[in-house]
Amino acid sequence: MTENFLHYIWLYKKFNLFNLHASSGQKIEIIKSGILNKNSGPDFTMSKILIDGIEWNGNIEIHTKSSDWLKHNHENNDSYKNIILHVVYIHDKEIPSLIKNNIPTLELQSYIPDQLIKNHSFLFFDPFYFIPCEKLIDKYLLTPNFSISEHLYINKLQEKLEKIKQLCHLLNNNWEAVLATTLAYSFGLKINAEAFEQLFLSIDYKIIQKLSYKPILLEALFYGLTNNSFKHKDDSYSLLLKEEFNYLKSKFLLTKQNIELKYFRLRPSNFPTIRLSQFAHLLSLYPNLFSHVVESKSIDQYFNLLDKVYASEYWNNHYVFGKESKLNIIKKLSKSQKELIVLNSFIPIKFTYSLSIGKSMIEEIIDITNKIPAENNSVINKFKKLGFPIISALDSQAFLDLYKNKCSNKQCLTCLIGHQILK
Repeated sequence: MTENFLHYIWLYKKFNLFNLHASSGQKIEIIKSGILNKNSGPDFTMSKILIDGIEWNGNIEIHTKSSDWLKHNHENNDSYKNIILHVVYIHDKEIPSLIKNNIPTLELQSYIPDQLIKNHSFLFFDPFYFIPCEKLIDKYLLTPNFSISEHLYINKLQEKLEKIKQLCHLLNNNWEAVLATTLAYSFGLKINAEAFEQLFLSIDYKIIQKLSYKPILLEALFYGLTNNSFKHKDDSYSLLLKEEFNYLKSKFLLTKQNIELKYFRLRPSNFPTIRLSQFAHLLSLYPNLFSHVVESKSIDQYFNLLDKVYASEYWNNHYVFGKESKLNIIKKLSKSQKELIVLNSFIPIKFTYSLSIGKSMIEEIIDITNKIPAENNSVINKFKKLGFPIISALDSQAFLDLYKNKCSNKQCLTCLIGHQILK
């Protein structure tokens, strides 16, 4: 038994509320459990109870054993003077100060259902292969009647909202710059996400806007500020970019960043050279991309924007500078790449902006996300094997977030599934 579990039991009243009696025999009735205090001091504040029919309002302290009161040095701590009830799992010791002040102790052990204790033990102490609750999943949790995807997905968007708000502050509420920086992170994929983001934060966005009429200028700017230093003297495109960058460097007083781009474990189509060229083309196609992102109302509209994006002609038969490829193909964005851009950039920006102007677009966002197929990875496949209906990106995004923030850290007591299991 842990105090966290006792907090959960008390907060959600997961015990027999009828015929409660303190160790001293007084009748206890719970009107309000109170507010869980996550800071120092009593565990619950603003609680309301009846003791032998008399109403008491104040704080409640919870311990595994009543002797923990002394062990935790509450005896002479002024923060615990307004205690109206001491709740324990096992009452192993009388506490002199509580007796003196007529503060009753309620022992919960006999009031908690055995099945609840058993399920808790399964979640927290039994070995598991994938997630703690895998042995306790029942048919009810696998039906559409128990839908948690929308709730979890909105929580995930709330987390992304915080980062976007920080970017807004950093970039003086220039939403075009915020969108471009968020997109840069998406275009970089996991391997180069931080490098691409760093690249955009190192450039005054006004410079990008001034150069957006010509993709090759944006390419020269992006490659010139990374570790692609145009060393191939026999490559005409590389020499052209070098010439353009030297001009831009002089005109805008740019400082060489030498941001390192990585190629290891990437498919050639995802090399940073290709991704930067595609990104340059996107920004050139849509100088006012932000308005397109906010005003689009369907996945088809988003895909129409991205269908026109491709890397410059040089990259048709190159993946890196100075090395020609046998294949000659236009480097467009794949379907999965477009889906990731929508999920990781367009929708979080749309969500954050809509809240900033007090206009909820959540129904549009949910509808768009539901039209994107679920991601296919090892985590999602394991959830599917347990029987969870993961069909759309709304589901997969929600369950990936659940796995990362709840399952991996055994946060079952704050998880919707865990809460249902412990009902």
